[in-house]
Amino acid sequence: MILQNSKNAWYFLNQGLTAVYYSQFKKAISKFNKAISLEPENIVAQFHKGTTLYKMENFEHAMICFDNVLSVDPKNLDALYNKGLALEKIEKYEEAISSFKKSLEIDSQYSDSLASMGLCVSKLGRNEEALKIIDQVLLNNQKNSAALYSKSLILGRLKKSSEAMLFLQKAVDEDSRQSNILYEKGQKRTKQGKHEEAIKFYTKALEIDSKNTKALVAKGWTLDFAGFSNKDIFVFYDEALKIDPKCTDAQFNKGIVLDRTRLYKKAIVCFDKILEYDSNNVRALYSKGTSLSQLKKFGQARFNFECALAIEPKNVVALCTMVWFLEHTKKYDEALEFCDKALKINPNYVYAISYKGKLLLLLKKYEESLKCYNKAIELDPNNQTAIFHRFKVEGELDKMKKDSFLKRLTKL
Repeated sequence: MILQNSKNAWYFLNQGLTAVYYSQFKKAISKFNKAISLEPENIVAQFHKGTTLYKMENFEHAMICFDNVLSVDPKNLDALYNKGLALEKIEKYEEAISSFKKSLEIDSQYSDSLASMGLCVSKLGRNEEALKIIDQVLLNNQKNSAALYSKSLILGRLKKSSEAMLFLQKAVDEDSRQSNILYEKGQKRTKQGKHEEAIKFYTKALEIDSKNTKALVAKGWTLDFAGFSNKDIFVFYDEALKIDPKCTDAQFNKGIVLDRTRLYKKAIVCFDKILEYDSNNVRALYSKGTSLSQLKKFGQARFNFECALAIEPKNVVALCTMVWFLEHTKKYDEALEFCDKALKINPNYVYAISYKGKLLLLLKKYEESLKCYNKAIELDPNNQTAIFHRFKVEGELDKMKKDSFLKRLTKL
């Protein structure tokens, strides 16, 4: 195992890779540069710097990095392939073909190089020759999406439109399938709380299919969880909404972030956009109510909470949002009624139990409040809110005992 410390090139390399997964390319380059300054012949850092520069469309500098790798390891397949891609981007097709050929001399089955070489040959006008190259790839793997895309483009150049569309659809379907597999792997990591692993899968899913709205939303959510700025998060939500204006999860999550950062009017705009096409969306209704409440529009807020509960009277989150609203408007007894409704549906819902404890504390029913907090902490030992408020309740009970004792003393 490589020791990672502040003076170790691999420490900065790993930081750079993490930055790439979070789409922080400038930060990644800075980390790779630090790694290279500590260890100039670290070809892993050079390679990843090159691929990051490629993503930033800085193809000339990307090629310098790949050449640095090849000066140390002339048979590095990935460096040869990526150098070819960079050369293709700046329209140096003959040089790109040469780079792909070198990789194929080392590994004749390197399908990525073969498919990319076929596309370069086509761009030189040699379409029939290009088709033969692409067909070699598809002979070994008929689901190779890069080859399917390339064949579609070449057939289009040959004016074979119907065949071109057929292969394009095959490519899109295969990319979508592969992207969704990676997305599901990311979701599994998210549910396990392994967010850094999850974002790697979401990033890979989007590299294959940039229009995978589920992966875009998931990556945005993960960045939000990691504490990134609204600007960084909204890149992914906005892209999902550009692809699908009715992507509810993207619109809803964006609204929640705006509400949390006190941009309540903008949050309401997001929730309203959902309600335009889905007027019975309970999440949008009670979330809009929360934002309206923060703007002190209490009548409108209550209307939205009541609409949500009219649609789903047993939705415990909607019930507890009403509890929150009533507590903030100092209607503690009514809030307790809604809290009890939620607990009747889900007796172990910690949020409702803890909130009931808070309401009882506000009503100075300390012993009942303590029971609620004890139960909440029993179910969730790390619930810091419940722990804090239980301490307050215990303080009030101690004060009551002291006051009672002093009263008895004064009567003696």
